[in-house]
Amino acid sequence: MARITSLMRGVLAGGLALGLLLSGTGSFQSSDVAWARGSSGGRIGGGSFRSAPRSYAPAPRYAPGGGYGGGYYSPGPVVPVPVPIPFGGGYGYGYGYGGGFGLSSIFVIVIVVGAGLFFLRFIRRNAAGVGDYGGYDGEPIDSGKIDVFRLQVALLATAKQLQRDLIRLAEQSDTSTPEGLTRLNQEVTLALLRNPEYWVYAKSDAQELPRLQAESQFNRLALAERTKYTDEVVSKTGSTGLVQKKFDGENPDEVAEYIVVTLLVATEDGAPRLLNVRSSDDLRQALTILGSLSSEQIVAVEVVWSPADENDTLTSDELLTQYTDLVRL
Repeated sequence: MARITSLMRGVLAGGLALGLLLSGTGSFQSSDVAWARGSSGGRIGGGSFRSAPRSYAPAPRYAPGGGYGGGYYSPGPVVPVPVPIPFGGGYGYGYGYGGGFGLSSIFVIVIVVGAGLFFLRFIRRNAAGVGDYGGYDGEPIDSGKIDVFRLQVALLATAKQLQRDLIRLAEQSDTSTPEGLTRLNQEVTLALLRNPEYWVYAKSDAQELPRLQAESQFNRLALAERTKYTDEVVSKTGSTGLVQKKFDGENPDEVAEYIVVTLLVATEDGAPRLLNVRSSDDLRQALTILGSLSSEQIVAVEVVWSPADENDTLTSDELLTQYTDLVRL
């Protein structure tokens, strides 16, 4: 009896293991097949979060010398001070005797005024949420925030011209200057606006963050999109220039269904807000808003798309697995 029970337990355990194996295989086929067979992508981008508006402490102001104190005036070395102190009949820096202020009194007043100004500046900077940076050494004071926008569009794979346009932009765009990034942003939004008949899914979001946090979030979002493909066949950034390579993957049995374009834009605080995209009209308005941003507003731009090779495919199952929060238009 004990042997029969043990045998039944073994059969049940084997069946459970086989079921888990088959289930895992199905999950692998639905979620990781793109990674297993290889997939292509491209990116264009550039910008700098370090170019914040600079704020410097003002240089000391010097008042003109001359004048005399009440009583006897004894010539001596002129000592400039930031705040002119009237005494006698005018302004002066000499040693005062009689009815004027003495040199030590002037220094006391200067120290008190300087301490007050420093304290006031400290209070203002803390109220603005700014760290203790800046001053005579010329370091920038980071007093602003950055908006990080993400707009993602899934189009039918028959929009082959869009793939060609993105590769052309990678070859021709100057991503090392604010003007070049502005033009890139305009061209990408325009290319998407020209293909409304291919729009299927989309999503948008925005975050307002301090500058350093915004940079980290921007890089994290870009990296997350780039990890969704195995071969980056097109890459153009301000620091590395254009890099292109041949796609080695082969997908003879797959049917191309979608192309996904992700546009990341970081702007100085105060840029227009994006709509929460729920329809084609929302997407059209969001693209128009992003495309109208000026070079003074844009901090960084990153465009990531997949597939980048015309012979590569992105199936419906892969789209729904890798881009889980897209909204059907």
